[in-house]
Amino acid sequence: MTKEKKQKTTEKIPKEKDQLELKELLQRTQANFENYRKQQEKRITEIREMAAKDVILQILPIIDNFELALKNAETNTNPKDFLTGVELIYSQLHSLLENNNIKTIETKNKQFDPFYHEALLKVDSELPENTIVEELQKGFILHDKVIRHTKVKISAGKKKTEEQNQ
Repeated sequence: MTKEKKQKTTEKIPKEKDQLELKELLQRTQANFENYRKQQEKRITEIREMAAKDVILQILPIIDNFELALKNAETNTNPKDFLTGVELIYSQLHSLLENNNIKTIETKNKQFDPFYHEALLKVDSELPENTIVEELQKGFILHDKVIRHTKVKISAGKKKTEEQNQ
C-alpha cells in the first residue's frame, strides 16, 4: 500500500468512530430533552391542581355560610335578617375574588369598549351613541387580562322624530 492509501484508511476509521459518537450523543440529548419535557408537563399539572385546591379551600367557608343561611331561613321569621345574611355572604365572596386579584369591569357612565364589553342590545336613548345604558352581566379581569367580558346594553343615540327628519 502506498502512504496515501494507508492514511485515507486510518482517517476513515476515526471519522466513522467520531460520527458514531456524535450520533449517540445526539440520541442521548434527545432522550434527555424528552424526559425533561415530560417532567415539566407533570409539574405544570401539579401546580394547576394545587392552585385549584387553594381557591376551593377559600370557597368552602362561603358555601358553609350559604348552607347555614338556607337552613335558618325556614325558622327565621324576619326576611330582613335573611337578606342581611345573604348580603354578608355576597361581600365575603367579593373579598375572595379581590384577594385572588380578580376585579370587576366598571361600566357605569362608560363608553363601549370591545376589549372589555360585549354588546347584546342596542337601544335608543338620550345618551350619546355607544354609551353603556345597562350592565346585563358582570365581567371580570384577572391580572389585567379579561377572563369574562361584561355583557351590556348600549345606546344607539338619540332617536330622531319624524319632524326632525322632515
